Amino acid sequence: MPVEITMPKLSDTMEEGTILRWYKHEGDRVEPGEVLAEVETDKADMELEADKSGVVSEIRVKAGQAAPVGAVLAILGEGETAQPSAKPPAAKTAAKAEKKTEEGTEEDTEEKAEAPAAPRPRSVPPPPPPKPGAAPMATPTARPSATRPAAAPLPPAPPAAGPPPATKWTPRPGKTPPAGPPPAGLSKLRQAVAKQMTASKREVPHFYVTSEVDMSEAARMRAALTGVVAEHITFTHLLIRALALTLPRHARMNASWLDEAIVYHDDVNIGIAVAVEDGLIAPVLRRCQDLSLREIARGTADLIEKAQAGRFGGDALTGGTFTISNMGMLDIEEFSAVIIPPQAAILAVGAIKERAVVRNGQLAIAKTMRLTLSADHRVLNGIEAGRFMEELKHVLENPVVLVLEHT
Repeated sequence: MPVEITMPKLSDTMEEGTILRWYKHEGDRVEPGEVLAEVETDKADMELEADKSGVVSEIRVKAGQAAPVGAVLAILGEGETAQPSAKPPAAKTAAKAEKKTEEGTEEDTEEKAEAPAAPRPRSVPPPPPPKPGAAPMATPTARPSATRPAAAPLPPAPPAAGPPPATKWTPRPGKTPPAGPPPAGLSKLRQAVAKQMTASKREVPHFYVTSEVDMSEAARMRAALTGVVAEHITFTHLLIRALALTLPRHARMNASWLDEAIVYHDDVNIGIAVAVEDGLIAPVLRRCQDLSLREIARGTADLIEKAQAGRFGGDALTGGTFTISNMGMLDIEEFSAVIIPPQAAILAVGAIKERAVVRNGQLAIAKTMRLTLSADHRVLNGIEAGRFMEELKHVLENPVVLVLEHT
């Protein structure tokens, strides 16, 4: 049975993707794990890999063209070889446009000048020689330029275990940013982050609640766990575990604002803000309410490693119900984070520092951490946010509950 290869929704903000290059063509045999195409999304350049064997019987979206989420990119048929099926009118139009591009028509040159710069450069034909006695013209093509060779495809990844979907998506590893000033244009990821954050600040009525938490006991417990458990437990893991225990008791905090209504969620799916080469992403750790501290440590480490290496899966950036942004590794005492719609809140975490505190009327030194909650006033009010922060503070200051399997 033919299989449709479609454009997936790889993040909550993704609306379309652009085919950068097809590695397989109509009539080519495909085996599981082989790379079919390279696709540019709003988060990363992804490589589309086949999870089923077959023959590419039709390619509907050509290289350089964009397609909305859910659109059929190609058809994977059965058999050893296959004849290309009849192209729909849109594909015929695209083929004509591609032919014009190859012939270097004037109309196509103007269209390319108005469009954003293509991800992969191509050679430009030299201008005609000037007439005798005429002054040389200054044109963009007057300066000689070298054509870069096409990049070789990355080696295919092994097929996923179990009954897989028709395709799986793997972002390409991040590149080292070049030295010197940044490029004039913005990457797809930077554009997506800018669009999302601007919309959030414009449309979401933010308010903020800050609490200072004594992390002395949590620091001692974390030190005691070092070498006792195989996982490397961090303060981020302790915070996620504390949120997993606290959020289910504050339903509005784990809710979303959708279609002018509050939508409540049964699962606690926590997004973890991670800085990558050219922006910020928040891969999601799912069903945290059912995970132990050690399972949270393993799941979080895996997500962060994949995100920084550009290998996160297609569903890792969707479905978050609450997000944590931890800058504790920097010398940042406190900050306010921007809510990621449609979520109702995000928690900003500052560095743990030794500060003077008063205990039983006596001055003492404690390891404290400042947490700032950004909340959507359409979903939450100040009292609800304050009660949530009080309970979260109580859990973190009594961290023995974090290591219990069931509470």
